[in-house]
Amino acid sequence: MSGPLAGLRVLLVEDEPLIGMGIEDALARAGASVRLMRTDREAYATLEQAAGRTDLLITDINLREGTTGYDVARFGRRLNPSLDVLYLSGGPPESAMSFGVEGAEFVAKPVTEARLIARVETMIRGRQSALCPPPAVA
Repeated sequence: MSGPLAGLRVLLVEDEPLIGMGIEDALARAGASVRLMRTDREAYATLEQAAGRTDLLITDINLREGTTGYDVARFGRRLNPSLDVLYLSGGPPESAMSFGVEGAEFVAKPVTEARLIARVETMIRGRQSALCPPPAVA
């Protein structure tokens, strides 16, 4: 698959079916491989099975049942400390950043496809820059 997110492995946790399918489709059109989970239990099981094989966790903060997206992200980071996390919420970003995992990003819902893809691309570029710093200039 080609596109700006080609090769990116994403776990998406969204309890609203239409929102989840819309985000899943947008990411897939951009080249990402996406697994959509609708509950925290599905997310926990999938994170365990795919430990080290997930690049990005995108999670709604306020899941309808069970634990929160914050809990899912903390669990994912315990399994994979380099897991990128993007929180989605209709609430204010300040709360997401105060309770979220370190280095996580936030996108307010509703989000356009272009804005979501741009945010994910920025996260990927940041990760790639950290892994491959530019050569030292003599």
